[in-house]
Amino acid sequence: MKEGGFKMSYQSFEKALELAKYCSGYFTHGAKIDKEIEYSEKQLEIKFSQQNRDYYRSIGYLSFEGCEIYGIYPDGDSKVLVGDSYASALHDRKCYNLPHNWLPIYDFDDGYMGYLDYSQLNEEGEPPVIMAIYNGEKYVVVEKVAEDFGDFLLQIVEEQLARQ
Repeated sequence: MKEGGFKMSYQSFEKALELAKYCSGYFTHGAKIDKEIEYSEKQLEIKFSQQNRDYYRSIGYLSFEGCEIYGIYPDGDSKVLVGDSYASALHDRKCYNLPHNWLPIYDFDDGYMGYLDYSQLNEEGEPPVIMAIYNGEKYVVVEKVAEDFGDFLLQIVEEQLARQ
């Protein structure tokens, strides 16, 4: 593997998960088993990337002071959309025509959301993280926030640690 490619990207992912433990208010919940991940993939018609799958397996859902990285709760019992990529994606597809290949992962506030954009996979099969907003008619991409999930997580965690 080339330097700076998957190997470095996955190192960012692992580093972010380790550093997150030092963030004020660190909380995880709902690590998932493969059966739940596969069910979510089937229902959402998205094949999760390696980093995304490993996040659901090891963490499930992550929050710390001022930040919430969404998890998946495919049991269907929860009507709460915040914090749930699965329910949010299904709801927003139905009500707001969310692009089918976008998976909600983060709320930036004021209507701006972070998505894994599975229509733009890199050579390692990782989607970028984009920021988008619904303008009343359609979703509009504001910017590409990170090259992939690991880079995004590391960015968020490092910003939090710098503020503490």
